[in-house]
Amino acid sequence: MRDLAQNAVMQTVSLFKGGTFALAAVLLLEIITQQDGRILRLLLWAASFGLALTSYNAWLNASVLDFRESVTGVVLIVVQMMCELMLFVALTPRFSDQAWRGWVLLYGIFLVVTASRMVFVRSNVNVQIDRGAQPMLDTIGATHRQAAWRLLAASVLAFVFAVPILFLPKESPLPLWLSMGFAPFAIFLSLWGLVAMHQQRLLMERMLEDALKQSI
Repeated sequence: MRDLAQNAVMQTVSLFKGGTFALAAVLLLEIITQQDGRILRLLLWAASFGLALTSYNAWLNASVLDFRESVTGVVLIVVQMMCELMLFVALTPRFSDQAWRGWVLLYGIFLVVTASRMVFVRSNVNVQIDRGAQPMLDTIGATHRQAAWRLLAASVLAFVFAVPILFLPKESPLPLWLSMGFAPFAIFLSLWGLVAMHQQRLLMERMLEDALKQSI
């Protein structure tokens, strides 16, 4: 019973990630072989793939820290994974349908859900933490809150872009250019996230080594 929630999280994330990366591979082949909107869809595909990689690395780090997940946390994880899938689905080969217009909105929703989970959802409730490991959990928790506010700020920018992209006339070229302009920002944010995940992992290893030395 103690490990049930964490096992459920691992199985849920693994299931969704497998489907996400499989869809990404199939979609990339279709984008390359079709000329309609190729540049835009490649940019948005790269941003989607970067986001999926970043969230996957964040989950790997969290698997070390979260010993007991809440029901709310599991629900938000499922919403996150669904948003990831929909980011790729929005890049359907039927470019004329302009499903890509919803990409920036979906991206903003993903950031809001992720930030909300990092700030408001409590994990490890009623779990007794060793005093040597508590400083590491406090430090990681502080970095999570800082990252969450950055994600919320990025989501505001995404929603600002999403409004004209969604509501301008279908024949207007501006939504396409706005989406192409937002994609590099999203790619940069994913690269920053990957670097942050690596630094966090190094910090965790160092603080765990310190805790082990103190216990000895």
